[in-house]
Amino acid sequence: MKKNMLVFLLLSIVMCLLAGCNRPVLMSMGTAPLPVYHEPRWSGEQDKNWVISGDVFVGPYGEGLNIREVFSMGGDLSVMYRFMNPLFVQASFAGAMGDLRFACSDTPCTSRYYSWRDKHDEKYVFWTLQERVLLGSDFVFGGIVQAGFGMGVQFYHADGQYESAREDLEDSDIADNVNGRNEIYPVLGSWLGFNLGRHARHGVIKNETYLVMSNDLPQGGVMTGGINYYHPSGFHGGITIPAAFTEAFLIPPRWESCSRRARVSASNFSFVQKKSRKKFRDFSNWGSRLSPREITC
Repeated sequence: MKKNMLVFLLLSIVMCLLAGCNRPVLMSMGTAPLPVYHEPRWSGEQDKNWVISGDVFVGPYGEGLNIREVFSMGGDLSVMYRFMNPLFVQASFAGAMGDLRFACSDTPCTSRYYSWRDKHDEKYVFWTLQERVLLGSDFVFGGIVQAGFGMGVQFYHADGQYESAREDLEDSDIADNVNGRNEIYPVLGSWLGFNLGRHARHGVIKNETYLVMSNDLPQGGVMTGGINYYHPSGFHGGITIPAAFTEAFLIPPRWESCSRRARVSASNFSFVQKKSRKKFRDFSNWGSRLSPREITC
């Protein structure tokens, strides 16, 4: 009897090693940092002012934590108030929707998960609403370098077929979820850039990084980085990519466009809005071959 038990145990270990013993980890699409960026300081700007900006974004066919063929699109709105040089507070809101397929990318998955995925290899729709409040400071050094940092909290609510499917997978002991449909996380942001031309007459280019932190998330957080360009006329565009040193959650690159910025002077409350109607390029195959197609905002 003991010999039979030992043989059964050894066979179970071998089967686990061959088929995989780890249940895959899944997380909500709302976990990713908000696709909202920090407007630079402009020459001649008063210490106290309001900055309002908005964007549309597209994320074509990326990969993530046990998900693949992720497509997303949406928009965001941000209101920032610089109340005391160099301090500011920023409130942002974003909404996105898209679809994806399940995958196995972070660990050797169980045979039950592979069997489920093969039977349900279809597109799952998702949508998210995200909010973020950020408090920070930004500086201009020597009229050339722009730098700053901020910290705050990010909220999200997610729903759709993907959220329902990952809940069913956890209830069936096929996968594990690290978060739910509604969560709140601490968030950090930092940026470093340069003015182009005297007093940034040709604009500002910046590298911006955002990190959503939690011990419950793989590797302790979700990080994204981006290169963004800001023009004095009021529009900006950029592309967001996963940070190279984190594998916690890879979101597809986004090409942002159609930005509008409005500023309100805190001294006389005169309102000036600057709009732009430009053509931008949407890069649908980032990482392999750039295949631009023009879109009009």
